Amino acid sequence: MSTISSFPQESSVTGTSITNLNHENSSDSSSFSTTILRDFARKELIDILDSEHGVENIYHLQSGRFNIQCQNLVYICRPKMINMKYITEHIHQNSNNPDNGIGYYIYFVPRRTMICERVLEDEGEYHLDIVPLDDDLLSMELDNSFKDLFLDGDMTSLYYVAKALLKLQTIVGIIPKIIGKGKCANYLKDTLFNLRRELEANHANSISSIPLFPLNSEIDSLIILDRSVDLITPMCTQLTYEGLIDEVYGIKSTFVELDSSLVGFSQDTANISHKLKKIPLNSNDKLFSQIRDMNFAVVGGILSQVARRIQDDYEGRHQVKTVSQIRDFIGKLTNLRAEHQFLRLHTNMTEEIRKYTLDSDFNKFLEVQQNFVAGITSHNYIEYIEEMINNQQSIQKTIRLLSLLSSVSGGIKAKSYEFFRKEIVQTYGYQHIITLDNLSKVGLFKKHDGTKNTYPAVKKGLKLIVDDVDEYSPNDISYVYSGYAPISVRLIQCACLPSNSKGMSLPGTSSLFNTTTSILTSNTNNSDNNNSDDNNANNVSWKGWEDILKLLPGPSFEEEQSVSNNSIYFNKKNQNQRKVSMILFLGGCTFTEISSLRFLSQQEDSKDFIILTTDITNGNTLVDSLINQVRDELKSLTNVNHSL
Repeated sequence: MSTISSFPQESSVTGTSITNLNHENSSDSSSFSTTILRDFARKELIDILDSEHGVENIYHLQSGRFNIQCQNLVYICRPKMINMKYITEHIHQNSNNPDNGIGYYIYFVPRRTMICERVLEDEGEYHLDIVPLDDDLLSMELDNSFKDLFLDGDMTSLYYVAKALLKLQTIVGIIPKIIGKGKCANYLKDTLFNLRRELEANHANSISSIPLFPLNSEIDSLIILDRSVDLITPMCTQLTYEGLIDEVYGIKSTFVELDSSLVGFSQDTANISHKLKKIPLNSNDKLFSQIRDMNFAVVGGILSQVARRIQDDYEGRHQVKTVSQIRDFIGKLTNLRAEHQFLRLHTNMTEEIRKYTLDSDFNKFLEVQQNFVAGITSHNYIEYIEEMINNQQSIQKTIRLLSLLSSVSGGIKAKSYEFFRKEIVQTYGYQHIITLDNLSKVGLFKKHDGTKNTYPAVKKGLKLIVDDVDEYSPNDISYVYSGYAPISVRLIQCACLPSNSKGMSLPGTSSLFNTTTSILTSNTNNSDNNNSDDNNANNVSWKGWEDILKLLPGPSFEEEQSVSNNSIYFNKKNQNQRKVSMILFLGGCTFTEISSLRFLSQQEDSKDFIILTTDITNGNTLVDSLINQVRDELKSLTNVNHSL
């Protein structure tokens, strides 16, 4: 019997493999590689999850070796101890062969019992926590984490993150410095420290002489940010290549679903089926790795250059004369064909996305967004939102623009607020009364309460708006939104500044953020500084930025982790090794923020960024998480009414 299910009545013993989501880190200069996590996870994996459905065969449950070729196995049995023994035998038999990855599901008849569940628990459970999606990108893959944390107040996911961070430190060493901003970030920090104290106490009472943590740390610092600290960035339309793929098609766990006609390599396009096909998007695709973080305006020219280079390589076959030259060309031919296939895929995707970006509605929507973040909220743009509602454009787009207006204005004036609430409810349905309340609770769409709007001061202090952005040769992270720099990444820049440059970009100053290079390498000219100054320059800190931090929601903190003897844990890295900072987003991060951090890592000579996030999000998915529950409940009620 082959199937898969997720009913709450079932107990499951399953596993998943993440080894194909990552590959070897190509950067020899970096002192940290996600390969460490991948190899560690591989040892724990026992099965492979799948999503196929259908019954193929029926067997009697009995003892002995059970050889079967299927993806999922469903047990229907009485809740008896002997049955649990048979099932665990089957699982252990198949777990010895990773190629026979089977998902196991158990239905108890007539009911499940606690003793049977306990037997299965004693057999062990697999904790899938940190999933390496790419060389520098890790994810917890906790869908709807923003809704859980900031709407429902459910901190369960923070416990999962804390457990994952503690496990990470047992692999790569204690992270000496932790700073953060936001209520959830502070909660996570406290939970992490509590879990570490418990682990060390249990270890002290054991007879084990093996140290809990490696002597040297691979990660120098951890910066934790709540999504609620920067609600503006995800509401903006992403303008990098990968960001626009996410906006147009949606990317899930590095995979995008495309029409087969876009990815088919047959010249006979008439016979290509139009079924959706999953395509991986990661650094294994060298062309994608080259263009993923570029502004979309640049991508077409790059693809043209690659096409000419591949064509020239193909033409090289006419120059081969000797046997050795023929052998060399044949050796290159496989790579050339692979490059050609990737080029064709990205050319097709680029053409489809270009049609999307050339649409007048898209450009008007983008114009209004860019004016909002620049602080221009004229009546004409507010009228544009009214037109969107009247034209019944997607509620996600409407809410994104309203949320952006609310965020940059410190709330919407009472009269306009009530007007928009009435228009949305009358146009999109009365069920969205709850949706609007959800948006208000998380701070996305709220009535102006008379308090001072802090966004203008934040915009000026962090220089969020940069004029004359060079999208072809960018020197600032603002290129990812064609002139707007994400608040979240600007804060990370601030924290990574050397101590002698702190606070230089507060209102009234001018040049600090003119180029990214000057931000993060301003200490490189101070070659006469002693080692202490050099260490301080590489430490992350909020010092000097307190005035800016006060303008943003949530508490900020700085902590130094110590080893068991209470002395500060200093990393003993070679001075020539690049420093590594882990950036943790609670509530999701966007692909443009990831691109911004990669840009900083490329510009700076002594620091790498490893990104860990609860999930990858964008404006549509974030808004969807706040309205999906209403939609699903109504759909369920409708189905019940139809069945009566």
